[in-house]
Amino acid sequence: MEVTSSNFKEILPKLEEDINRSTFLAIDCEFSGLNVVSEINAYDTPKQYYEKVRKNCKEFLVIQYGLSAFRFEPSDGEFKQQSYNFYIFRRPVNKNIPDQRFLCQTSSINFLTTQGFDFNKLFKSGISYLNITEESDYRDKLEEKQKLRNNQISSQQNSEVIPIPDDMQPMIDDILRQLGEFLDTDGVELELPKCNAFMRRLIYQTTAQKYKNKILLQTKQLKNKDRILVATKFKTKEEQQEIEKKLFEEELTVLDDFIGFTKVLRLIVDSGKLVVGHNMCLDFFHTIDKFLTPLPVDYEEFKECAHSLFKNILDTKFMASSEDFKDLIPSTILKDLIETTSKTPFQLPPIAIEDEGQGYSVEDKKEHEAGYDAYITGVCFLSMWSYLGKLNEISLEDTFKDLHLLEPFVNKLFLMMLRDNQYIHLGSQDPNPPRDHVFYLTFPRDWKLNNIIELFSPFGSVYVAWINETSAYVGLYKREQAAVALSTLSQSDTYSIMTYSRRQSQLSGIKTPLASPAPTNRKKRYVENTTRGGMSKKFEPILEDESEAGSTPKNTRKGSAKIFSESDAWD
Repeated sequence: MEVTSSNFKEILPKLEEDINRSTFLAIDCEFSGLNVVSEINAYDTPKQYYEKVRKNCKEFLVIQYGLSAFRFEPSDGEFKQQSYNFYIFRRPVNKNIPDQRFLCQTSSINFLTTQGFDFNKLFKSGISYLNITEESDYRDKLEEKQKLRNNQISSQQNSEVIPIPDDMQPMIDDILRQLGEFLDTDGVELELPKCNAFMRRLIYQTTAQKYKNKILLQTKQLKNKDRILVATKFKTKEEQQEIEKKLFEEELTVLDDFIGFTKVLRLIVDSGKLVVGHNMCLDFFHTIDKFLTPLPVDYEEFKECAHSLFKNILDTKFMASSEDFKDLIPSTILKDLIETTSKTPFQLPPIAIEDEGQGYSVEDKKEHEAGYDAYITGVCFLSMWSYLGKLNEISLEDTFKDLHLLEPFVNKLFLMMLRDNQYIHLGSQDPNPPRDHVFYLTFPRDWKLNNIIELFSPFGSVYVAWINETSAYVGLYKREQAAVALSTLSQSDTYSIMTYSRRQSQLSGIKTPLASPAPTNRKKRYVENTTRGGMSKKFEPILEDESEAGSTPKNTRKGSAKIFSESDAWD
């Protein structure tokens, strides 16, 4: 079901019902930009990964949100699904809530355009939103505004009198004349001509002086954001309180419209349902930041905050990459995953659209429409969940009655591009795999990949994770060679090398002792390579232990670094 600002209020009660009776919810987002992949290093820690993706969340917006509610019906032995595709675009609120910048990447916009994304619909009919902090600020401003209105007359009488400039006196006189004529009519209110804030202040002042207890002025904001003064005849205290109450209720209604899509996320949080996404790290971060609460700067605070909001989340990319499935699933990209999980040894349980509802089918082929991708994510998840039940030789009903088969995958966010199966574990400690086979290397700007491979060639193949033009992390595939490699390569004026742990300590501001001096029983060898201009050059001597020389590979041919082959589209 396509949802815009025109039908959002209408579908909200049905949506709430779908969420509350669902077995699980699947989500997906489309963004105005994805400029984060290039900043991620394969040897980042989960904390460093979070800090980089958090920055991305602050730069770009969610422009489409997909939600699929899946409900298991034991009597039929099938799942029912209802899917929603929301267009999201925040409206300008007022001067008290900062106007949101719309930043985008041309590559992202171009890609979505080729997929048929309707940007006209986004800008004209997108649903607005405010996170909890923004809503709280808005409410505080409204309450303060109401207090100011209630004290308006007394504050006008007690405020300092401002001299009226000569060039403004004719307009003030004309306003006072209009107000006098208004008092002699049966009119309920009078809109005064548009004027600037200083003029409005003067009109308040002179009206209080001349028409005390006869006319009440209020500032009104028009739809085009212009501010005008509206005059009404003085009411009794009780009448005025009733007017103020009605005006405050109208302002709260406007606030409710601005909250908009945030209500959907609050329904999801309140439901406590399992939330499923594919490669959902970016979707999850944006969901919290845009619609719930700003992402904390501190990583541990983020984990605590996220887990308090979402007790159970599941990333199908992490699940598909796990030991249970990695030999069965050659590619975890979403479009490949749905194809794999639709075939033996997987088997989809029956899935039907809710009665009188709307949803998708796999054959719709609407990739990168958020609602469809959320649905496909849910289908892949069901297939893998069903497979776990088959492995454990239990019925579909027992498989789907609770989350016990899913415990190894719950609350673990897949971290794309990181080595050694790193993930963020909400509600628990993150994994800390040893990286004593990884080194931090700095080198001349003209070095290329082959230079690094040649340097480490005596110790086997390496994985090079570039940081910038003059530094990289280098991981040995032969982990047992780490100590020898560090000892052999630790003395050079051309490059520098240190352990991964020492580099992380440096980044954290922790002082560590220098590496032990290299042994003296060494012989010199030179590594020869080619510069950019094709000239042969010899680098500084590299020392290696004579005791290890016999076991050091003599073949110094150029090795081949493994290159990350995953798609950078966050699929």
